[in-house]
Amino acid sequence: MDVFAPARAALASLPGEAAAFASDTYGHALFCEREDELFPSASVIKLPLVMTLYADAARGRLDLDERIAVGDRVDGSGVLRHMRDVESLSLRDLAMLAVIVSDNTATNRLIERIGVDRVGERLHEWGCPMSRLSRKMYDFEAAKRGNENVMTARETVSLLVRLERGECEDRTTSDAVLGILEQCQDRTMLLRYLPYGTKVPHKTGTLDESRNDAAIVPGERPVIVAAFTRKLRDTGTAVSWLGVLGWCAHRAAGNPGEPLPPELTRTA
Repeated sequence: MDVFAPARAALASLPGEAAAFASDTYGHALFCEREDELFPSASVIKLPLVMTLYADAARGRLDLDERIAVGDRVDGSGVLRHMRDVESLSLRDLAMLAVIVSDNTATNRLIERIGVDRVGERLHEWGCPMSRLSRKMYDFEAAKRGNENVMTARETVSLLVRLERGECEDRTTSDAVLGILEQCQDRTMLLRYLPYGTKVPHKTGTLDESRNDAAIVPGERPVIVAAFTRKLRDTGTAVSWLGVLGWCAHRAAGNPGEPLPPELTRTA
């Protein structure tokens, strides 16, 4: 029985392009779709950024208690652009904001402190030579020059596998990053059709024509899944497909789960 059959069926009618990869905790493939193609990462790129921060802190290269001036606010997701009385935050709190509410201002301060090149070094060290952080959030001039943040689904899953196995420097560091990812507040994509209250470490990303998510779906046999989309003509259909994919991963992890919503049963 192909537990991912509903996701495959829903993918056929997706109004855009998609890439996805799902595996067990050993990296064995369970679902593949253009898994080695580069797609715009949107805020999923904050995953290797925060992993780099915590791994470098574990090595003593920086201190998570170090305070950074909030500086120039940028638009998009987050809360710091609305909080004018906050003058500085610790690296730890910036990481929290970058993941939990996907704050772009907090993310930019982390990128400035850590450095684009350092994140690239870590990605290569972790076996992700294709994925790359190229620019800060809302840097449209850099985007026009072709400096785009991109990831592949397979490499993204490998980063989450590393966290799940305690190999982001060590078990304590990995658990700290997983604890942040578990607080991500956007449950509209891979978590869309999971039972209420299910705790899932994950990071979403949104652009005008993209909806992305990467998660560790818990269960008897945890499933790690990442999905990216681009050139979307209907974002509502895209998040529904991501929800179906997450629901399939939940079942593949050994969870009973609830049936898909009635409007989606025709794909099951």
